[in-house]
Amino acid sequence: MEIIINKYKKVSDFCYELFRIAELQLYYSKFSNKIYSNFQKLFLLVYKQFRKFTYEELSTDLESNPELKTYLGFKKIPHYSTLVKFAKGLSLQIIERLILAFKKLIEPPKKVAIDATGITLDNASPHYCKRIGLSTKKRPFMKASFIVDIEKYLILLPKLRKKSRHDTIDAKPMIKKLAKHYSPEIFFGDRGYDDEKVFKLVFENLGAYPLILQRRIDINNHRRQGTYRKRFFKEFDYCQYLERCKIETVNSMIKRRFGSNTKTKTVKTQKVEILLRIIAFNIDRILRIGTQVILIFIKIIRVSQ
Repeated sequence: MEIIINKYKKVSDFCYELFRIAELQLYYSKFSNKIYSNFQKLFLLVYKQFRKFTYEELSTDLESNPELKTYLGFKKIPHYSTLVKFAKGLSLQIIERLILAFKKLIEPPKKVAIDATGITLDNASPHYCKRIGLSTKKRPFMKASFIVDIEKYLILLPKLRKKSRHDTIDAKPMIKKLAKHYSPEIFFGDRGYDDEKVFKLVFENLGAYPLILQRRIDINNHRRQGTYRKRFFKEFDYCQYLERCKIETVNSMIKRRFGSNTKTKTVKTQKVEILLRIIAFNIDRILRIGTQVILIFIKIIRVSQ
């Protein structure tokens, strides 16, 4: 238990610094009762993803850990309904700001990749679906597109969509947004992102080399459409392209570590849960890859304030 408590003390320190970098308000309204700050409630939602708890299990766990409760500054543990209400009203833009705040805590990425995966929206077994007449072949899911630093295995930018759409529809705004915050050297993508506009955005807006596998590699280059597709097909390095599979590893890691399905019902809360899961995943990765200097620095800042 002591090892677990020490780990989540580090997580709380990291969250504290992340919230400070994102410049979040301590309270949403001046009329708030100010019993629990936004920092405290946000941390509990991130902690919930680490422990894979329900809201009731989260409250029970904190009550049984007085040392962690004291470290977090809680005189009284909030009722689980308080956290449910806070999660429902939490803006997606705030969570996206938290994800972008990681850029000040990590080294600038040199190699990034884009890919999409599905997060199941229920936990029903195939047998249960068959009994109640639901389809077992195509289950409801949330399409999650990620841009990942494949050297550090960190998620830099997410995009969530409830309905199935072509990969390039989400890729274009994601690349434009990535260009405002990062300057990678190489951009990896599979055949789903083989589009002239994607090549152009990566090369001109992002300033990176688009290492994207094209669909028809068996035809002559002069038969291809698009200036950038023709140009980069000549320079395509398949051996280096194999590094793209690291993003598949990230998709597997986040599902194995934090689960492959959501526990909430509405679209808004499902997106909130998945985005908070991404924050928890990045924090977990940074703690694992050895950032002792960062943690000491964050600890000093927290104590001094």
